[in-house]
Amino acid sequence: MAAGFRVSTGAAFAVTSGAKTLINLVAGSTSVPILTEFSCSFDGTSSTAVPALVELCSSTQATAGTTGTIGSTVQVRGANGATWTPVTAPAGQYTAEPTTLTVIAQWYVAAYMGMADWQMPLGREVIGNVTASAAMKGIAIRVSAPAAVNVRGYVEWEE
Repeated sequence: MAAGFRVSTGAAFAVTSGAKTLINLVAGSTSVPILTEFSCSFDGTSSTAVPALVELCSSTQATAGTTGTIGSTVQVRGANGATWTPVTAPAGQYTAEPTTLTVIAQWYVAAYMGMADWQMPLGREVIGNVTASAAMKGIAIRVSAPAAVNVRGYVEWEE
C-alpha cells in the first residue's frame, strides 16, 4: 500500500488577474506523485460574477517559478500506521509561474462561493514524472478569475 499525503494552500490565495498556480506537486528524483484528489473554493461576493477557470496542468519545471507559502504536508494514509516522508515537493501560491505549463483538463467553478472536489478514478490517476525538465515533472492546479477573489484548496497524492 502506498502512503497518501495532503497539502493545502494554507492562507487564502488572492487571484486578481491572469492565471495563477495554486498548488504544484513537483516530483522528486526517486518517486512520482500519483494525484488522487484535489479541491478548490472561491470567496466571491457577487452572484452575477463570471465563473473562475480551474485547470489541471503538466509542468516541465524548466523554470521553477517563485512560490509563496503553503500549508504543511500531512500524511493521510499509510500501511499499518507507519510514518512516511514524501519525496514529492509541493509548492504553491506562485508569484511568478513555473514553466512550461500544459493544460490537461479544465473546468468552470462559480466564483461566488463556488467549490468543487475532483477525485481520480482508481487506475486512472494522474501520474508524475521523475525526469527533469520533462512533461509531468510537476502536476499543477492553476486558477483564473475575471474578478478579484480569494481561493483555497488542497491536493492529495500517493507515492
